[in-house]
Amino acid sequence: MARGPVVRKSAEAVSPSGEKSLGGVDHVDTVAVDVAPGTTPAEFAKAMMSSPPKWVIALMSLRDKIVKPFGLRGGAVQEPGEVIPGAKLGPMRVIDVRADEVVAGKDDKHLSYRVIFVVRDGAHGTEGACSTVVRYNQPSGKRYFTVIRPFHNTIMASFARRGGATLA
Repeated sequence: MARGPVVRKSAEAVSPSGEKSLGGVDHVDTVAVDVAPGTTPAEFAKAMMSSPPKWVIALMSLRDKIVKPFGLRGGAVQEPGEVIPGAKLGPMRVIDVRADEVVAGKDDKHLSYRVIFVVRDGAHGTEGACSTVVRYNQPSGKRYFTVIRPFHNTIMASFARRGGATLA
C-alpha cells in the first residue's frame, strides 16, 4: 500500500536565509517532495503545516510538559492561517515571506531554529523543499536536539508527505 508522495532528504540548506538569520548553524536538514507546478512557497508552507497528525500533536504536548520545568517555551502545533510575517505557522512564527521563500522560526534560550520553505525545479519536476537550520545557544541545546532529532526527522518527513499529497 502506498504511503503518499516520496520524501527526499538532504543535509544541504535550500537557502542561506536561515544561517544569515541565526548568525551560523550547528545542524541542517532538508526534506523535499513533488508538488504541482505553480505552487508558491507560502502555499507549500501552509500545506505542510496544516492538519498535523494527532500523534504529532500528542508528541508536542508531551514535549511541552517535559521541558516546562527547565524554563523552555512550549511549541503548540496549531492550524496555520494566512502565511504572513508574525503569523503562527505550527509551533513557530513566520519571519519573512518573499516570492521565492518563506522563513519561519523560533528562538529559545537553549537553541534557535529557522525553517525555510521553497518551491524549485527538482530532478523529478517541481518540488517543495523545506530546510530546518538549528543554532545551539547553550550546551543544553545540543543535548536537547540530540534527543529530539529522530522525532524531528520523522515529523518533518510526515509533514512534507502530507503537504505534497495536498499539492499534487
